[in-house]
Amino acid sequence: MPTFRPGFAPPFDELREELDRLWTTLTAAPPLHGWGVRPAEGVFPAVNVRESDDAITIEAELPGVEARGVDITVAGDELVLKGSRPETCPAEAGASGAGTGNGNGDTGGKPRLTWHRRERGTGAFERRIPLPVAVDAARVDARLVDGVLTITCPKAAECRPRKVDVRTA
Repeated sequence: MPTFRPGFAPPFDELREELDRLWTTLTAAPPLHGWGVRPAEGVFPAVNVRESDDAITIEAELPGVEARGVDITVAGDELVLKGSRPETCPAEAGASGAGTGNGNGDTGGKPRLTWHRRERGTGAFERRIPLPVAVDAARVDARLVDGVLTITCPKAAECRPRKVDVRTA
């Protein structure tokens, strides 16, 4: 006759139920950034690159950056995006994380500033984006609207799909 130990099975039942809940949560919907795709930590700007029959389109998030502060270069099979994101508090730019002053409460007329969290970077940036096909660099177009830079890179003629007619003998 099998031996039953009281209190032995319930912990395993709870574990199984917890694993079932976890599995259901993981398989119910893809993660925010898609399956297996994670945004790179500390890479700015975040970009999307998509390809159509006629062009490669790159979208870059550039909040707070003005069009005159962006430099785009296409060289060979690479697009280089350079620019600078300005300090959001120019008057406080000289303040340190621990505040300013000489330690006795005198801030020398500057406002006291203490950062509690600083996740938005400022300053110069450069992002090199490999292009999957050759593009016509002379026809590249860029537009900055509401903090999103959209760069359209028309494919070179030799890289575009071409319909081939089938002839009979």
